[in-house]
Amino acid sequence: MNEQIMIIEKMRKKVMLLSICMWAIPLGIVILSAIMTIGSIDSDLGPFGLFYGIFVAILFDIIFYALIYRKKLNEYRNYYKTHYVYDMVRQVIPDAVYQPEYGFPRQQIAQTGLMMMGNIFRSEDYIRGTYNNVAFERSDVLIQDESTDSDGHSSTTTYLRGRWMIFESNKNFEADLQIIQQGFTFAKKRTGIFTKKTERRHAFKTEDEQFNKMFKCLCQNEVEAFYLLTPGLMQGLMRLASQSDGKVMIGFVDNQLHVAINSHKDYLEPPIYHSSDNDDIMRVKNEINAVTSFVEGLNLDRKIFK
Repeated sequence: MNEQIMIIEKMRKKVMLLSICMWAIPLGIVILSAIMTIGSIDSDLGPFGLFYGIFVAILFDIIFYALIYRKKLNEYRNYYKTHYVYDMVRQVIPDAVYQPEYGFPRQQIAQTGLMMMGNIFRSEDYIRGTYNNVAFERSDVLIQDESTDSDGHSSTTTYLRGRWMIFESNKNFEADLQIIQQGFTFAKKRTGIFTKKTERRHAFKTEDEQFNKMFKCLCQNEVEAFYLLTPGLMQGLMRLASQSDGKVMIGFVDNQLHVAINSHKDYLEPPIYHSSDNDDIMRVKNEINAVTSFVEGLNLDRKIFK
């Protein structure tokens, strides 16, 4: 591990230096062109010298990023994830498989009917494995919608930026139960009259008033929904949501439990402007614990999920 940290630190410093060059050199070009422009205001160069300098600075940045910086950054990110992060994951989940560049396909998330999907989708940092005999998958997910108004102004709305986790069960859930924490926006609720009756969910309340204040529940089959929503599961979900770094949504779909956490973060990215420290270690450990805490907190190895 110490050898890996030395390699990572060497790669980080190189990326940091290139990053500084990427803004410092163009800034120097612009300042120099401004000085030359002021000194030659009466010459043929005139006031256009500054614009030439800005053009050269932008062109330099584009070429520098495409040919040098991006390559070194990707090498650093890949090494950090496939060695440093992967080792920490395997310490807790020995059979884990980690694929940093891979993620959930868009269609896999869309088919759950749990999220509004927008027109931009990215996913990476895929991990799969087994914890307490519960098979799981997780990945960072970004879902956005980009639109343009009649005046040509574009805007981007972020629907989800965080983690998506899938826990497998041998039981097929007929309830199509969806549990949405207050503040988790852009969930696809499928309650409208234009939704097919066979796919339409309806809202219901539990007997736990504290849970009802914290979450909104929707389902197709209310009998099975109450079977799944045991007092222990509700208490566990309230505790996990209060400890989470983002708003939570849960969906029981077919034989899978889907958990989305909208934290507005990319979890497993390496630091560039500081050495890996205890905060970075804790960040990776917290990401691993996000999986294990849901297995333990919701008791996903119980009979009702088997």
